Amino acid sequence: MAKNNCAICGAEVGLISGQKLADGNYICRKVCSAKTLKEFNKVEAYLGDVTAHIEQVEMGTRIWNELLLPLKKSKNKEEKLKMMGIGGPLLYASASTGLVALVETRYKFLVFGKSEHVCVYRIADLIQYDYEVETKTNSEGKQEQTHFCVMAFKETAGLYTFRLKVSGKKEYESIAKYFDTLFGIQKTLGNAVNNAKRQLDAFKTAFNTVKAAADGTLDETQAAAAVETLDASVYGDRTQWIAKADAALAPYKQ
Repeated sequence: MAKNNCAICGAEVGLISGQKLADGNYICRKVCSAKTLKEFNKVEAYLGDVTAHIEQVEMGTRIWNELLLPLKKSKNKEEKLKMMGIGGPLLYASASTGLVALVETRYKFLVFGKSEHVCVYRIADLIQYDYEVETKTNSEGKQEQTHFCVMAFKETAGLYTFRLKVSGKKEYESIAKYFDTLFGIQKTLGNAVNNAKRQLDAFKTAFNTVKAAADGTLDETQAAAAVETLDASVYGDRTQWIAKADAALAPYKQ
């Protein structure tokens, strides 16, 4: 059987010890593959995706240990982390820093040798948190449902989307309400008119931008403002969350 080499560390790998990627490259399971979160789909990933994700986990784990983990035990209500999800990886939101952390806990043996592997994201980059139900037939022929909150982050290298397992729709709705509140997104009937007006104003801005582009009078500042207006109409105002996250991440910027 032909042998291959890990495209990251160079170790020789075989059928069992190697993980084949979508671009035909292989990585070793023992070292390099183990550096990725289980949520990361290596079968559909290219080598660049894997290396970006490994860097994401290394930096995320550092930020978690140095910045966010201490807040987990904080007695200050404004600093305390909000935990979301059940089983598998858990999500911790930090409103005081503008960050969220996807934390995967591993054990070498049962509950011994605990280690945490983490991806950290800016709350401001969260663009999707949708409800999903997966139905499967178990060994007894009965159907079982698993509930998820599907989350996606823009402008994120590595793991940018994942499914967070939740107890049911009620927990999902609690998560959605939490982020809707942070972003100032109102989904109640009483605010429907205001939301519609905000979106109409945004589309008017976009129309005027397109018109300016056709007339040859569009500048970069005008274009950027149009994008921000459209984003705010759909995703809410993220300004304060961008500022908080950037301040928290500043010490970690290379």
